[in-house]
Amino acid sequence: MGITPSPSTDLDAVVVGAGFSGLYMLKQLTDQGFSVRVFEAGDGVGGAWHWNRYPGARTDSDSMIYAFSEWFDPDLIGQWRWRERYSTQAEIEHYFNWVTEKLDLRQHIDFNTRLASAVFDESGGRWVLTTESGTTTTARFFIPAVGALSEPNIPSLDGLDEFTGMWCHSARFPREGIDFNGKRVVVVGNGATGVQIVPEVARRAASVTHLIRSPYHIVPGRNHVLTNTDIDGGKRDIVDILRYARETFGSFPYDFKGTALETDPETRQAVLEKAWARGGFGFLFVFADVLASTDANETVMQFLREKIKSLVKDPETAATVTPTDPWLTKRPPLDHGYYASLNRENVSVINIKDHPIDRITETSIHLDGGQEIEVDVIVFATGFESYTGALNAIDIRGRDGVALRERWRDRPRNYLGLMSARFPNMFTLYCGAYNPAPFTNGPSLIEQQAEWIRKWIVFLSAEGYETIEPSEAAEEEFFSTHAAIANSTLIPRTASWWTRDTPGHRGESRLVMSWTGGFPAYRRLCDESTPEVNGTSLLQLCR
Repeated sequence: MGITPSPSTDLDAVVVGAGFSGLYMLKQLTDQGFSVRVFEAGDGVGGAWHWNRYPGARTDSDSMIYAFSEWFDPDLIGQWRWRERYSTQAEIEHYFNWVTEKLDLRQHIDFNTRLASAVFDESGGRWVLTTESGTTTTARFFIPAVGALSEPNIPSLDGLDEFTGMWCHSARFPREGIDFNGKRVVVVGNGATGVQIVPEVARRAASVTHLIRSPYHIVPGRNHVLTNTDIDGGKRDIVDILRYARETFGSFPYDFKGTALETDPETRQAVLEKAWARGGFGFLFVFADVLASTDANETVMQFLREKIKSLVKDPETAATVTPTDPWLTKRPPLDHGYYASLNRENVSVINIKDHPIDRITETSIHLDGGQEIEVDVIVFATGFESYTGALNAIDIRGRDGVALRERWRDRPRNYLGLMSARFPNMFTLYCGAYNPAPFTNGPSLIEQQAEWIRKWIVFLSAEGYETIEPSEAAEEEFFSTHAAIANSTLIPRTASWWTRDTPGHRGESRLVMSWTGGFPAYRRLCDESTPEVNGTSLLQLCR
């Protein structure tokens, strides 16, 4: 485009975060000639895979598709050799560093740089971005790529500051690790993180007590070392695999096989058994009616109950970890030894829903009801302030000084999960509420959203427009579409990280924070508001 780079303190764009989202956006914009800086709070690339160093951390998407696609750089496709079906944290972080060095992206990244505030200056049409160290940068476009799950949810517990042992949140695990040998360990939380941590720690600790509230649905991962045949075939077919995946409900290379209620019981059992034996998220996308029909959902729930009984020897423990929430109303973790670890003598599970943690002393955890657990190490696998946490950690102010956290006080308001009214030229990449993150392969969604953003930035610059933002009417129309789809499913019945109790959205009508209509339908909505199809009629542009 022949765009002259701006001075380093006055840029075309500032991207926050150096994970999949930030690196993809950085490369696409610099390839177009824009001046871009990435602000990264950590000291390395990788985003979630830089911060989440806990034992057992690995992806739940197959390695072959949990990577940058040909959209990012066609020459990189197939060059990296993945070791296992599901990559470990260390391997993914290594991959990020390899990509960054290969494409010379590090020169554009400011590490150990945490953004404190972002204020839109209406007189100049620029974002004024101030870091915690006091450095100020101005940019035309502000792109938070901070992730939907990046701001840790650390419980506020009476006595935690008096605990003399060691404790940490899983997303802030010490880089040097923790010596669990011979220790009494308590893991709090039973989402994907807790399920990954327990079997790893159980191999070394004297005891592991897993404190849970609402058991998750867990499916087998069937992880294995990739053979040369696996790798060669993946390299040869990866572009076709990704092209097919982008057309499926979850942007995974497998899709629904039919409906549970229209399949006879014998065939249904055989289909579930086959998917269970193969492992992975293919089990999630077997029957298309399980999220809309209680009866269909129950067919899978019964299958899962029987599997847990066969895997966990102690009936009481099996009952404790058997989920009661409808299937797929939470994102299921993959099992890499969790159920087997519950058969170990040094592992126990306690459901604290009825008897929550009352207080922590110097050496123990006390539950409401009187039970005391002696402990040396506490690991909080208690998740994140999903969607809004990382954005609200920054003081973001748009037109007329309106604060994002104030405008979103009752619920997030945005268009496509990508833009918000009164916040011009701000694009929330993979971190805006109502995007389909929980049901999709992360990189597929990230690349689709980033391409949408890139197209608009190129169009605005070429056509002489200064700003872009959605109208409040466009936001409400999108939210109404999202809510109608979400409320037609069973998802609002379950409290999880992708639901929230808000005024007017409580209990079985609670607010669903993620798009549930599938990746193709979401992509079509985005495609309807791109420059190529007169998307200017759906968004407000100013010269």
